[in-house]
Amino acid sequence: MALKFNFKVGESEIHEIEFYFNQFWGNLYIKLDGKNIEKTIRFLSLSLSKVYEFDLGEKEKHHIKIELIRKLLLAGFREYLGKVYADGNLLQEFRGNLSLKDLFFK
Repeated sequence: MALKFNFKVGESEIHEIEFYFNQFWGNLYIKLDGKNIEKTIRFLSLSLSKVYEFDLGEKEKHHIKIELIRKLLLAGFREYLGKVYADGNLLQEFRGNLSLKDLFFK
C-alpha cells in the first residue's frame, strides 16, 4: 500500500491532517481539515528525504513538519518512512509499502 496516514493536532482547536504518497506513480497530497494544501507529483528525487512544513490554527497555533524518507535504491518499490512533528516534537512515525493495487489503481 502507499504511505497514507492521518493525525489530529490541537486541544481546544482541533485540526485533522491527511497525508498520502504513492511512491510508484508519484502522487502526493496533504489535506488540512479536508482541503488540499499540497498536491503534487514527484517524478524524480535525488535527495533521500523531502520535508513539508506549514502552520495551522487561529487561536491555538502549531507548526507542522512532515518528513518523507526513502531508501537509496529502487525507492519506488520499497518502504517509505513518514515522520510527523508538531512544534518541533516528534508525534508519530508511519511506514508504507507499495502493493499491486497501488500500481494499477491510482
